[in-house]
Amino acid sequence: MANHKADGASGCVTARSSEGDDVMANRRCDVLVVGAGIIGLSSAYHIKENHPGLSVLIIDRASAAGQGDTAKSNAALRDTFTSHSNRTLARSSIEFYKHVQSEIGFNLNLDLVGYLWLLSKNQAREYAGVEVEMRKQGTRLRTVESNELADMIPDLVLQPSSQQSRLMNLESVEKGLFGIDCGTVAPELIVKFYENELKKLGAEFQFGTEAKAIRLGAKKSLGLPGEPFVWQDKLFKEVDTNLGTVSADTIVLSAGTRNPQLLDPVGIDCMAKPRKNQLFQLRGPSLQRLLNTKGFNEQNIIPFTILPEGQVYLRPAPRESSLWIAAAVGLGQPFRLEEEPAADESFYTRNIYPVLSEYFPCFTNLRPANMWAGFYDVNSLDSTPIVTRVGNCIITAGLSGSGIMKADSVGRIAAALFDDKDEATLFGNHRISTTKLGLVSRAVEQEKFVI
Repeated sequence: MANHKADGASGCVTARSSEGDDVMANRRCDVLVVGAGIIGLSSAYHIKENHPGLSVLIIDRASAAGQGDTAKSNAALRDTFTSHSNRTLARSSIEFYKHVQSEIGFNLNLDLVGYLWLLSKNQAREYAGVEVEMRKQGTRLRTVESNELADMIPDLVLQPSSQQSRLMNLESVEKGLFGIDCGTVAPELIVKFYENELKKLGAEFQFGTEAKAIRLGAKKSLGLPGEPFVWQDKLFKEVDTNLGTVSADTIVLSAGTRNPQLLDPVGIDCMAKPRKNQLFQLRGPSLQRLLNTKGFNEQNIIPFTILPEGQVYLRPAPRESSLWIAAAVGLGQPFRLEEEPAADESFYTRNIYPVLSEYFPCFTNLRPANMWAGFYDVNSLDSTPIVTRVGNCIITAGLSGSGIMKADSVGRIAAALFDDKDEATLFGNHRISTTKLGLVSRAVEQEKFVI
């Protein structure tokens, strides 16, 4: 996948070892972060920034930072949520990315091109109350009537009427709902920002290092074989990896879809399961007018656009003169982890293309120029991130496809948990309880506006 793959990590400590080598044997640090994706890096950065004297080690099974699901994501962000928790997490992170790009001067390819929901009559009715609620809460939205859509997006068929459309029961587009403070970003550049800052602070990286198991110990060991026993107070003692064992005073688990593999054996349910996400890149002369749609943003490109049917969406990639296409599939798609996920072109041709080509005939007969797949670590209970502390282990999980848009906020909450604080202060002085997203005293609102 060549679309937004992270740059190589120059200057990092990279493990290259033949099988059986024990390069991590007896390694110890103050804080061990498992996972160098965007969530692990944000958590490590905010902990290290607050405590520059602590030794912080970040390990990852890949050969460089951000090469897992971070690099295979939709690379988009939005603040259009009805849940106060989701909106706060996303809004603060977006504000931070804007700060990094405009004030610090570190380019993230952050383009606030907006999100455009194309709504059927039924959907417009269903979301009417939600729209009012979001506006009251400060979310900047714009209603785009069907006649405006016809003028602004001439490639859009508002009323699909072909035999195939009727067979699929495709509904007409009643109106558009446009989220203004939404857009796209380059995950590899956010990764590089955090990575660079962590290096400056003296954090260490160990790549090619896969966490295999977490080992518990007794807080007050008696030196007996078989410890810890059920009657002993326990702590997270060390992590076994393919290159040996590393012990730490605090372990931060940010391994994404691999969190359950590490937590299930020690009896912790992080409420997250892996669901495959497939993306398809399309380009061609017939798409140029659509890509260069005017009137929604100052960049004069099509916004991130969600169709009324099939949960099909378009993500603009103007630097590549292409569009990324995907479908937010739920019911019918299994929760299953694959070692090396790959996109299946038949998923595009059978599931996405029939809907896409009816609303946008400019895609007719186009095949993907590129495709890739990653995973969402789905919190199927409430689709809101889990950030919690169990003893001396901090767990970040269940980002449900919104890791990039909430990463900085999640990292700050993890850092607040590290400091045993009751409240985390996010960028922009947003405040949130550190137990709100936890496993025990969880207090999140039901999200009413989902793709």
